[in-house]
Amino acid sequence: MHTEIDLLVRASDPFADGVNLRTDVEERDWGLFLDSAFRHRVAALAGRALAAAQTFEPESRHEYVQDALLAAYALNSRRNRVLIEETARLTERLRAAGIAVAVRKGAFLAPVVYRDLGLRPMNDIDLFVDRSAAKDVAAVLADDGYAPGVVDRAGRITRLSRRQEIFWSVHTNNLPTLLRAHDDPLQPTLAVDVCFNLFLPASGCDIPAERLMVDLTTHEVQGTTISAFRPEYFLLDVSAHLYKESTTLRYIEKGKHQRLLQYIDIVALVRRHPGLRWDLLLEIAREAGAGRNLYYALAGAEALFPGAIPAEVLQALAREGGVDAEFLWQYGGIDLLQPLRWSAQTVIERLFSYERPQARSQSPV
Repeated sequence: MHTEIDLLVRASDPFADGVNLRTDVEERDWGLFLDSAFRHRVAALAGRALAAAQTFEPESRHEYVQDALLAAYALNSRRNRVLIEETARLTERLRAAGIAVAVRKGAFLAPVVYRDLGLRPMNDIDLFVDRSAAKDVAAVLADDGYAPGVVDRAGRITRLSRRQEIFWSVHTNNLPTLLRAHDDPLQPTLAVDVCFNLFLPASGCDIPAERLMVDLTTHEVQGTTISAFRPEYFLLDVSAHLYKESTTLRYIEKGKHQRLLQYIDIVALVRRHPGLRWDLLLEIAREAGAGRNLYYALAGAEALFPGAIPAEVLQALAREGGVDAEFLWQYGGIDLLQPLRWSAQTVIERLFSYERPQARSQSPV
């Protein structure tokens, strides 16, 4: 594996103390480093670490690398403030309508786990509700100007085709993305994903929404209170999401199977919650039938950041899930009769490979 990739992984760990980031600046391929940092959505994390390590001489010919990385931090800060303010406003609106809602992914991770709006990028607002409340949520958001659609290359919001509408209703675990225009040129569209199941319909996994919503935690964010899953359930959520995007063809075609940030989210969540109840995590994974999904995510995190995940947890998941030596390299199992295999032999190689999938999805979204 390239020295640049090793440096990027070490620089992207937000909880690493005393990590040696010294490197021969003149010998590094900074084009490869920047391409990987932005594709894997860790540019701001790496930029902060390299700046703190005083990696680049002022006014040197490589100072542009630090400028580019810190520009990602500034962009994240601007966009995330808009998105988190909207998250707070929408959750207040939904609560006022009597709808229980939990905040997922970035709108919780950025302010509560990373505790710095510039470090972790967000694209949209992710909410979780009981399936029975999904239509009510859509109605509340419609009153605020949100509508299902897609954004075209010109930045225009267009309606879904009939085929896309059918796909959303049959093959996904959430409502069609709800969109509305916004007046910030750096965040011209606001997107809300309303999820009502952690797992795709064809995944064979399931957990009732009320099981996840029974013990929500509350947090003060942007002057209002947001609710989120308890840490063990949140970890199951981000792990299930990582597994879905890493192994499903329609996500692989968009490059979402190669996101170092998703593994860092797991490590950051674990380190922010030292009292995490691993027994409860294993219990909820068993209930959902999602032990293999969880293993995939946690084993990947441990391979990239050794010591992050207890060995006994991985052993239990592997044993109960019947995980074999090929499991971490397989994909397409939900799309095809038989899963395909990446040629990679290690997690980091799979994550940073330029290998293309051997099959294409039939997804219209």
